[in-house]
Amino acid sequence: MSKQKWLWGIVILLLVVSSPGIMKRWNAEQANDAYEIVIPYDEIQVVNKESDLTMDKILSSLKNAGLTTVSLEPLTLKEMEHQSLISIYDENDLAAQLRFTPYKDAIDVNKSGYYISVPENASYQQLIKDSIKPEEVQIGDESFYYLPSSNHRYGLKTPIGYDKLAVEMINKHDLSLIFKVENADNKAANDKTVKQLLELKDASAGRLLGSGDEAIGFGQKSGDAYIEQLSNAGYYFYTIESNPLKGEDKIAKMTDYNMIRLHSINVNRETKLKLNASIDRTTRAVKERNIRSIFYHIKTKGNAEKNLDETIKYLTGVQEQMPNHFKSGTPKLFDVVTVPTWVTALVLLAGIVFTFLISELVKWMPLRIAAVLFMSALAIAYFLLKSTLFLQAFALIIAVMAPTYAVIKAAKGSKNIASILLQYLKAVAISIIGIVIVIGLLNGNAFMTGFEAFKGVKLVYVVPIAGVLVFVLLELNRLVDQDLKKTLSNTVTLLNKDLKYWHVLLVMVVAAIGLFYISRTGNSGSVSNAELAFRQWLENILYVRPRTKEFLIGFPFFVLSLYVMGINRKWGSILLVPGVIGFLSIVNTFTHLHIPVEVSALRTLYSVILGFVVGLVFIFIFKIGYRFISKAVARWS
Repeated sequence: MSKQKWLWGIVILLLVVSSPGIMKRWNAEQANDAYEIVIPYDEIQVVNKESDLTMDKILSSLKNAGLTTVSLEPLTLKEMEHQSLISIYDENDLAAQLRFTPYKDAIDVNKSGYYISVPENASYQQLIKDSIKPEEVQIGDESFYYLPSSNHRYGLKTPIGYDKLAVEMINKHDLSLIFKVENADNKAANDKTVKQLLELKDASAGRLLGSGDEAIGFGQKSGDAYIEQLSNAGYYFYTIESNPLKGEDKIAKMTDYNMIRLHSINVNRETKLKLNASIDRTTRAVKERNIRSIFYHIKTKGNAEKNLDETIKYLTGVQEQMPNHFKSGTPKLFDVVTVPTWVTALVLLAGIVFTFLISELVKWMPLRIAAVLFMSALAIAYFLLKSTLFLQAFALIIAVMAPTYAVIKAAKGSKNIASILLQYLKAVAISIIGIVIVIGLLNGNAFMTGFEAFKGVKLVYVVPIAGVLVFVLLELNRLVDQDLKKTLSNTVTLLNKDLKYWHVLLVMVVAAIGLFYISRTGNSGSVSNAELAFRQWLENILYVRPRTKEFLIGFPFFVLSLYVMGINRKWGSILLVPGVIGFLSIVNTFTHLHIPVEVSALRTLYSVILGFVVGLVFIFIFKIGYRFISKAVARWS
């Protein structure tokens, strides 16, 4: 026993000495306190066209309500036609219009191409000339730009450049500017885009948001050169939450993960999304997921002025609901979080010792030594090959074993509340040691920005339950014995028992519950409207809500199981199965590495405290029920 205490002391000491790594992440997250609301310029134009409001009035109203940034897409010939800046005709269309005029033979219909009316504004004329270098055609008094179909560099939907008049309008209202960047299918168009971006770079326009499915330059030899030029000029890039572009991971690596996380709220697609829900989503994204840019879409259908009013209500609502320590403005890049090699080495060593300690559940020394050697091999492979895959594998093993061991190690029944609290805190402490090892290993800007992640979230939800279930089965059937022969004999006896129909039914019920449980894990889990309302209520009161599965299910059942085990160890051990959910869930909370450590720690603290209190309520209810059943049994016996 004294040997184990020394080993636990070594683990804790190693983690304390290696804590500067986690503190760097903490400080970087705390310093990153600015967020922005972005609205696309083309949707603001829709309000302008479909109402009597001027562009100046619209932008002033939005800025006063809290708008900080406007995004601007590159113009295409098709978009210019949509904005009524030009008209586009193919050879047959124009020939048909000239059929009954003196110029009926001016168009060669065998020569395929587009005839583009010359825009009135000189800025747009220059933009078209600089980009597609068209042939100028005169038909009577009308001038056209001619773009032959054989020009494979430019089509009607190829980006030709940014609207400088729109840039001037945005700058006039002192709003920041994000340029949306498409990846054209040819080098010439991308060269023009990059060249113009370098010309437009100033203090108010320093960010780029990818558009479409691919990052600029993806699949092209000059792709790396584009990123280097733009990055050296002072541009940095956005990444859209849960919707990365092809080639974006390479941009992240080339720029040392200097990326801004963006969350999109598109009320035009999510037509059932209410105003309050949009505001809640915005504040939650900023405070809980390191999101520093919210891309909000104005409704484009219905009354334009009403849509503008709703957008203004959204902006003011966000300002009112956002926690005070976050500031509206230009989002910051994360400070560089570099984890020294010696810190990673100490955390890995702590994990190896921790593995030896938790492997005591096996009670067979050769297997314990094999577990330690395997974890040591992962650590050595990481240092030799410099691949985070080995760290992710190491962290996954710790993450699934820590809650399993925590529950089994603390499964000592008692009817004394103080003793129950002690065992409860022991299980929490063991889980926290596992958590510190996981986040100590998976640390740095790559993980905070979401480009690298913890792998195996589903396993964290399944393996601990399976492990505790095996432990319970062993307890119920007394399979484990110091004598190996007797243990095998007990196991054979169990396996030779007749299979009953209720056994099959029980397996089916457990499987159905398991499938439902797994279906609720992750971001796509299904949740009822009543539970969503309850979650929001908790969040409004507590800043961040504790997880329902922790403080209403897992932890209370674990507390109850310890009490019931004090009366009947077999029956109490059954309750450990739902009880482990609380511990695996807090480990899982910290494996979402894009969530600030402060938020995960606060959420876990709430769960641990509330879970114990609810557990005491479970014990009180159990006492009443147990007393009632005992009296009934005594009366009828």
